[in-house]
Amino acid sequence: MWFSSIKTTAGSLLGLEISPTGIALAQIRRSPDHSPRLLQCHFREAVPAQHCAVLKSMVSESGLDGLPVNLVLHPAEYKMLLLECPDVPAEDLGAAMRWRIKDLISEPLEDLVVDAFALPADAYRGRSRMAFCAVLDKTRMQGWSTLIDKAGLKLASIDVTEMAMRNLGVLAGAENQTIAVLRLRSTGGLICVQHGADLYMARAIEHGLEQAGPNFSSATLEIQRSLDYFESQLGKGHINRLLLLPMKRDGKDALEALASRLTVKLRALDLRDLFDGQPAAQLDEQTQASCMTAVGAALRQTVA
Repeated sequence: MWFSSIKTTAGSLLGLEISPTGIALAQIRRSPDHSPRLLQCHFREAVPAQHCAVLKSMVSESGLDGLPVNLVLHPAEYKMLLLECPDVPAEDLGAAMRWRIKDLISEPLEDLVVDAFALPADAYRGRSRMAFCAVLDKTRMQGWSTLIDKAGLKLASIDVTEMAMRNLGVLAGAENQTIAVLRLRSTGGLICVQHGADLYMARAIEHGLEQAGPNFSSATLEIQRSLDYFESQLGKGHINRLLLLPMKRDGKDALEALASRLTVKLRALDLRDLFDGQPAAQLDEQTQASCMTAVGAALRQTVA
C-alpha cells in the first residue's frame, strides 16, 4: 500500500501492528533458497499512552535497531472502500481514486492519505473493473512515523490488514487455489478471498465473538453469505479452503461450530504449521492471535 523505500523480496523485514491493547512485532527473514524464517514474534500489552516507550523497549531488547518495518494498520484506523476502478496506470490509481472519494467522505481531502489497489481483471466476471481504496488520517500517519523513528526503526511501508491476511494465505498454500482467510475478534471480523496472491474479496464481519449468537449461528450465517456472494458474483467459483486465524478466546468452540455448519472445508491456521520446526513459532493460540497480522505484514514482498 503506502510508500515503500526498500526492496523487501529478500533479507529481513519487521511486521508491526499497534492496536488499542498492545504492540505486536514479528521478524521474517527471506532467502532465495529457503522458505521464510520467523526469527522473532512478540506481543506486549500497552495502552496508547505507553506505545512509544513499549515499542522502544521491545526493539532494544530484541536487537532490532535500524531494521526496516512494514506497519500494518489496525482495522479501526482506516476506511476501506470498494469502488469502480478508473482506466489509469497502476501508479496513478491512488491519485485518481482520491478525487473519486471526495463526495463519499466527510473529512477534507487535504487531511487524508489515500491509496488503492485494483482487483484482478476477471473479478466480477469482467463486468466492471473494481478497486479497493484505503483512506487514512494524515495526522495519524505522521504520528506512527514519528513513533517508529523514536523507537530506532525505519518505516519502509504501511499496509492494511487485508494485505497482511493475503500474505498469510500465500504462505499457507494459496498458489493455484482459491482460499478464504477469516479473522474473528470480539466485536467483528474480516474475511478475505484470494486466488494465489491476487485478492478478490474483502468483507467485514459484523458479528464478532460477542455477537456470534448461540453456537456461533449469527457469525456462521454472515460468513456463509459472504462465501456464497463470492462464488455467485465473482469470477473464481468454488473456494477450496477457509483458514481460521487464531483467536484470543473460544477458538476451539468456534472452529467446531463453523466446521459443522459452513459448506466449505475449514481448518485452523497455526504459526507452528506455517513455520514448521521454527522456535519463534512455538506460541500459544492467544499469543498467535495477537501477532498473526504482524507476521503477515513481515511477509510483505512488494517492491516500490
